[in-house]
Order: sequence, then C-alpha cells, then structure tokens
Amino acid sequence: MIRVALCGALGRMGSEVARTIAEQDDMTLSVALEAENHPNIGVKMGELEVVSDLRSRIENADVLVDFTNPDGAVDHVSIASERSVPAVVGVTALRDEQMEIIRRASEQIPIVYAPNMSVGVNLLFNLVSEAATILKDDFDFEIVEMHHRMKKDAPSGTAAKIADILSRVKEGSQQIYGRQGLIGGRKPQEIGIHALRGGDVVGEHHVIFAGNGERLEISHKASSRRTFASGVIKAVRFVINREPGLFDMNDVLGLGSEAK
Repeated sequence: MIRVALCGALGRMGSEVARTIAEQDDMTLSVALEAENHPNIGVKMGELEVVSDLRSRIENADVLVDFTNPDGAVDHVSIASERSVPAVVGVTALRDEQMEIIRRASEQIPIVYAPNMSVGVNLLFNLVSEAATILKDDFDFEIVEMHHRMKKDAPSGTAAKIADILSRVKEGSQQIYGRQGLIGGRKPQEIGIHALRGGDVVGEHHVIFAGNGERLEISHKASSRRTFASGVIKAVRFVINREPGLFDMNDVLGLGSEAK
C-alpha cells in the first residue's frame, strides 16, 4: 500500500486528489497537510486529522504530493529530500530560484514536476511542439487561456509551459502578455499570451497558429478537476521506487521527448 502525504489537502485540487486516492486499491492518504493559518487545521479528513507540520508526519508517507504554493512546495520538497521520500509537485508560478531548489532536491529523490497533470494537456504539449516546428516560419503563435475567477496566478502554468515550448521553436521569440494601445503591427517573433478569468471554469487552453489564408487551433478544455487528479495517481505510481531524477508527465505517460 502506497502511503501518500498530501500538502494542500483542503484546496480545490487537493480535495479532488484526496477523493481519488480513496478510490484506489493500492494507496491510502496517510498525511493531510494545510498551512498553519488555515481555519480548518485540526478537522478530520476521513480518519485523518488535518495538520500543519509536515516534518513531524513525513515518516508516515511513502510519497509526497504537493498542491500548495511556490514557497510551501519548496519547503515540503526539501523535507521530503531530507527523509528520502519521493515527490509529485503540481504547483505553478515557481520562480527560477525555487525551480533550482527542486532540481537540486531531485539529485537526492525522484520528483515528478508538472504544471498540469492532465493526460490530454500533456498530449497537447507534444502536438504544439510538432505543429510549431512545421509552421514556425510562416505562422504567428498566440495562446489564450481561461480559468475560474479565484485563480491567483496569470498566465496559468500550463500556458507558460506552452509559451516556453513555442519559444524554443521560434528563433528570437518575444513573449507578449496581452496588448493595449497604439502598439503598431504584430512582429513575427511575438508569442501572444492572453489570460481570461471568470465564473467556475476549470481550465481551457487554446493555441492558435495564424497564417495567411488559414488558421490552425489546438485546444484543450477541462470540465472537471478529476482529469488532473487521475494524472496525479499515475504520477504517484510512477515515482515510487524510482532512482533520483527530475521527471515530468511525458515520462509518466510515456509520450516521448517533448522539449523540457
């Protein structure tokens, strides 16, 4: 039985992951963690008490799953590294120095890091890379994403990864976050990124390749967080008993070598 320590257990994503773990025959939720100032610290989540101190509970876990925030994720991965516990991290908006801490920790433990754990989205990454490689000289690249009104970061981590994939293909590219005012014509090297927020939208991503006389669009729409939670379960099974290293969902799903 795989024992899972879930950080961010009471959040939107964490709650869905907890429900999905409970449905599995080969894993169980062994630690439910939330921020120290969370109003529901101490409440029961099934048979577990929600706690705020990971260090005192990490010995009860075979794998760490984190859906908190950049600062929290870095702290939790560091603790997991000290105790040789593999980790699955789905936090977005990590700064470069925080990502470097994750990379260093992956020298000690196996870590799956992915801004989006949906099977469909990770297939989209591969399709985008392939399309961009073919269309890079004659088509303009634009990204539009939409999420619920409560999402705190923009653009989404998924949109940022799509932009990075496109940037690696289009030489001399420049990422542009929205447009306003009399800015002149579009430059060929621009990659436009547009973030929409409203309602209860779980997540939509549209990648537009606009050429003369034709347009190609690759889109993914998530209607339930269950699709992301299912990816987390796959990542947990993948990372357990792996050698140290930094992995992504391409590794988990066996989708090949999309540019990392």
